Amino acid sequence: MIKNIIITGGNGQDAKILAKIIKSYNIYFVVNNRVKKKFKNLYYRKIDLFNLKKTSEFIKSTNPVGIIHLASKNETAKNKKLKFHIHYKKNLIMTKNLLNSIVKINDKIKFIFAGSSQMFGNKKGVASEKSQFKGNCHYSNYKIDSYNLIQKLRKKFKLNTTTLILFNHDSIYRNKSFLLPRIARYLKENNITKLNEIYNENIKGDFSHAEDICAAIYKVLKLKKLPNKIILSSYKYTHINDLILYGLKKFKIKKLFKRKIKKNKKLLIGNNNFAKKRLNWKIRKSSLIAFKEILKNS
Repeated sequence: MIKNIIITGGNGQDAKILAKIIKSYNIYFVVNNRVKKKFKNLYYRKIDLFNLKKTSEFIKSTNPVGIIHLASKNETAKNKKLKFHIHYKKNLIMTKNLLNSIVKINDKIKFIFAGSSQMFGNKKGVASEKSQFKGNCHYSNYKIDSYNLIQKLRKKFKLNTTTLILFNHDSIYRNKSFLLPRIARYLKENNITKLNEIYNENIKGDFSHAEDICAAIYKVLKLKKLPNKIILSSYKYTHINDLILYGLKKFKIKKLFKRKIKKNKKLLIGNNNFAKKRLNWKIRKSSLIAFKEILKNS
């Protein structure tokens, strides 16, 4: 009999990629609005995860062996009037309802929570599973508080839970508001002003191809005993300006940038050695490959 799993955030990048690589389970996608693009052999459910009763009823009816919790609301600079703390509360309620349902219905259900590199705050250099968390916004505080709740219930009820600390990862399914899709759009629009703004920021960070990260998530799902937390990252710096220069050459844009580049500071990267060893996993595709694919499909 094929076993079931639940993936929240069914309209997001990672859920879509997971749907393509997970073959041995029935997948229930949880969405909170209309389905943007349906995938075959999937079950889509519009479930109010803010409602404990409805959440519990859904989990009981599907009887999953695992839940991959990807859904969350992030803060955006586009809407400065947005009350960011509302997202914090709603996100935390979803996590609580899923965990409380597991405790009530079946404490053997694996619970995989999508954390974020933002949980390390403004830390520079290399982060490992031993690094301390320090929130610097409502979104990172939500992730940290969810992690702490997971740890508390894991210890109290011996739940099989883990927090995956995800660093930047991109693909053709990435939301258009993220950095690499925006750069691709500006290149196609020949928007030198916007490209110059990004170029002058001189950004470098830990970027991966989302397919590699999702492959690791799938490996985590298949583990018998889940670790407390695990970093999924490329463990190397990507210089965004290199991607921009690649795009300029590809689109034969010859206009030069104004040279007011910020000093390149040492930013955060994630040490993925534990993931490689524990999951027998490795990075197969670069961020440049992801960027090329985004350019082709944007």
